[in-house]
Amino acid sequence: ATIVLIHGLGSSSSYYAPIIPRLVEAGYSCLALDSHGSALTKLTGEGGDLKTIIDDIGAAISAHDIPPSRAVIVGHSMGGIVAPEAALRYKFAGTILLGPVFPNEALTKNLEERIAKVQKNGMDALVDTIPKVGTAPSSTPLQRAFIRTLLLAQTPEGYIANCKAICNASIPDYASIKTPLLLVNGAEDVVCPLQNSQKIYDAWGSADKHLQILERTGHWYCIEAPEQIGDAVVKFVD
Repeated sequence: ATIVLIHGLGSSSSYYAPIIPRLVEAGYSCLALDSHGSALTKLTGEGGDLKTIIDDIGAAISAHDIPPSRAVIVGHSMGGIVAPEAALRYKFAGTILLGPVFPNEALTKNLEERIAKVQKNGMDALVDTIPKVGTAPSSTPLQRAFIRTLLLAQTPEGYIANCKAICNASIPDYASIKTPLLLVNGAEDVVCPLQNSQKIYDAWGSADKHLQILERTGHWYCIEAPEQIGDAVVKFVD
């Protein structure tokens, strides 16, 4: 089986680096992309739409001859809106969501404020707050430094375009997805809190679904709890 790994806002394929060795050891192939406008994938045109990211997933699996029926898609945060849309479009065998974004007005307002900060001061405006606010109090300075580095790998234009893409996103048609779901939420995730994930979980169209809550974990799952995430993914894909 192949595991397709889709990161979140202000992140990159490197976000999944802490869990990839575990997945490879279990016998899976991994495909991790830098989404359009993030890190090493430059923004082309205006951006501000998740459709480009979803198109790119299709292009990548087809270029690597990966049949979606033999692949599981994993989405973190913003990738948690992308993954269900990709699951609907390409018919992946299963979906794993890590602290997925559930489009809502409070988040849109927060992102609009963030856009204004980045327009004014670039990515520097965020590097001292997001690593701290986004993680559990028990997270380490090294974990927070990793997140800081991910943020500084973004261009302001790409980051703003992806903020807009989240603001413009509609709620995926979860009920139409009939394949299995694993939804993982950090008990201390304030960015994508459990009550929003519960809505996604309840609406999901397959009876084969599992909700796993990680104690002492904030929003940056693969950085804060790589062993637990690696084990959870392997167990689900098996």
